[in-house]
Amino acid sequence: MGMKGEGGVDLPEGMDGRVKEALDMWGIKSLYPPQKDSFPAIAEGKNLVVCVPTAAGKSLIAYSAIINKVVKKGKKALYIVPLRALASEKFEELKQLNRLGIKVALSYGDFDDDDRYLERFDVVVATSEKADSLLRHRTRWLSDLSVIVADEVHLLNDKGRGPTLEVILTRFKQLNPKAQMICLSATVKNSADIAGWLGAELIESDFRPVKLSEGVLYGGSVRTSDGKERALTADTGDPVTDAVLDVVLHSDDGKGQALVFVYTRRNAEAAAVNMSKVLGSRLSGADTARLTEVVDGLGGSDSRIGKRLKQAVSGGAAFHHAGLSNEHRKLIEVAFKERRIKVLFATPTLAAGINLPARRVIVRDWKRFEQFNPQAPIPVLEVKQMFGRAGRPRFDTEGQSYIYARNEEEVDLLMERYIWGEAEEIYSKLGSFPALRMHILSSFATNYVRDMDELWEFIRSTFFAYQNDTWKITTDVEDVISFLEEEEFIKVDGDKVEATDFGKRVARLYIDPLSAVILRKALLSEPKKLTTFSILQAACYTPDIHKMFVRRKEYEKILEEIYSREDELLMDIPTEKADYDFFLASVKSAIFLLEWIGDGELGMEANEERLEKLFNVGPGDIRSKVETAKWILYSMRELARLFNSPMAKAVDLVALRVEHGIKRELLELIGVKGVGRVRARRLFDAGIKGPDDIRSSTVQRLSSVHGIGRVLALAIKNEVLGPEGEILEEDEPGEEEVGTGQSRLGDFS
Repeated sequence: MGMKGEGGVDLPEGMDGRVKEALDMWGIKSLYPPQKDSFPAIAEGKNLVVCVPTAAGKSLIAYSAIINKVVKKGKKALYIVPLRALASEKFEELKQLNRLGIKVALSYGDFDDDDRYLERFDVVVATSEKADSLLRHRTRWLSDLSVIVADEVHLLNDKGRGPTLEVILTRFKQLNPKAQMICLSATVKNSADIAGWLGAELIESDFRPVKLSEGVLYGGSVRTSDGKERALTADTGDPVTDAVLDVVLHSDDGKGQALVFVYTRRNAEAAAVNMSKVLGSRLSGADTARLTEVVDGLGGSDSRIGKRLKQAVSGGAAFHHAGLSNEHRKLIEVAFKERRIKVLFATPTLAAGINLPARRVIVRDWKRFEQFNPQAPIPVLEVKQMFGRAGRPRFDTEGQSYIYARNEEEVDLLMERYIWGEAEEIYSKLGSFPALRMHILSSFATNYVRDMDELWEFIRSTFFAYQNDTWKITTDVEDVISFLEEEEFIKVDGDKVEATDFGKRVARLYIDPLSAVILRKALLSEPKKLTTFSILQAACYTPDIHKMFVRRKEYEKILEEIYSREDELLMDIPTEKADYDFFLASVKSAIFLLEWIGDGELGMEANEERLEKLFNVGPGDIRSKVETAKWILYSMRELARLFNSPMAKAVDLVALRVEHGIKRELLELIGVKGVGRVRARRLFDAGIKGPDDIRSSTVQRLSSVHGIGRVLALAIKNEVLGPEGEILEEDEPGEEEVGTGQSRLGDFS
């Protein structure tokens, strides 16, 4: 006999009572049909694949499975997501389980750590890459997992993230077959394949809590899925602008919002600024006042992106893409959820990321640049993901999703493909050579497989093998084994395979074996002149670093840089065209990092405005590139130690400088708590060049440095003096501290 919650929710026999407590805590009085259908399988401990539209309650299904399992003593849950932003969002939601005595942790990055501290937690939210890293480190608490959730599992189809997700799910099937697996997916054509592969029960549904209307936008009207035409209020004559104004200004309840997907960042920014000019003058005084608060919250950044964002927000619009800083992105997301911002222009990455619904979604750009096809149509699955953002539960009775046709001929095409068409089938991407190279080495290095028979047994358990005959990748697997043996990652003795120390270290560092080959060659080379550029260019030449595209107008300048620094190169200049272009891009990427650490043309640490101007990157891009470079340099340092390279100390120094974005002269200052790259530079230029100078300076002198202020000066002084020499100061902060806080990516504390 099932239980009935106070709100009327029937729970099946075998479901733990604390699931009821959680439902009550969240105020859930009834379940959506997919949730109700999933609960019996959860109670019975079955594997489950839930394939339903966006906003149909997938998260609650996963959370209920977690609660049902981890309340049992010693049991744990792992919640796997594809993106860091999504991991943070899920962590914030799951933290509410603390009220039930369930401890939740968030883990991503730092792939060279087994994170033993996570053993203290009941639920761990992690990215796919972090989960893979934990498996490679044979982290002990993974054997205690009673439930594994894989969110956005349709990304098995993704060339970049798919293979890693597939490998970790395959590995967990083998290592922990009793653990319950809950996989959440968007609607795809062959969801039965995923369920069959995992031995899971399939829950499919087209249920949405908010009705969704889909159509093609052309001219001043929309043709909906039932073939009817709906006219829009004509304000400007531009179809997309009018479709936005129609929902924002002419909704009966005055609470309409629009989310517009465009292909490029530049388009998103330009469209948001243009929209603000049209929309801003039509907003109420109260709306304008609320937007002013958002603009003030964006801080004092003078970068092009920062200025454009403020301009857009002041008129009720905004843009959202990976070039924004984390702080700005979060602020925009909150302001949109609070309905302060009326329209948000976003690149497609948002569709697979965090939860930002709107009453109306418009897909303005349905083509994008791809290799060999500069006008490639976006897959139906991706467009349906964008469409799924329409309709805000509790606020809207209907969500409206439109795709924009630029001419009459496109209308029928878009109706057939995106409105009436089905999402594509998903296929394993594990068969690619780079994916096999990385995951086969990992299998041997971590002793999950010890010979060729065990390797093929593992491969036969993958989604790739479920969909294909394994003979299709036999040659590629053999080629990977040959590569790994020739480059001394593994030793092959008949069928027995054993990883070398080099192979084991590379697998734990979580870098591409090809990157390791490049770094090893660099570390064992004998350049005429070893410089910071030497180390940065070698690091940037690895496939793990996403290199900067060299534009035609930059070609000559990059060539001059190469030949003026030829004595500094740790790598030979390639002769093949493809490799040569790759080499040029690595040099440009190294120049970017030189600017970041103050060894560029100005001889000073570049701020985000300069980096944006020189390299067309935003704060988010800068952070991403610095984080990746930091990891590769860390790996280079570890390999230098492994091979006893005389470059080890030099790599150490470069890695530290890249981490903080500083010239060598600031290294002493950066070690003081509360002093980041900008404050360190200001202190140094004021003649305060290290801890000794801080120790001998008065609080008044320290506080006179721009951006420091009295409270911070006192904290820095006390930090250097230590507990015994600490100055106790009760004074209130002076006026000079107002507005001196750091607000930009480059102002790391």
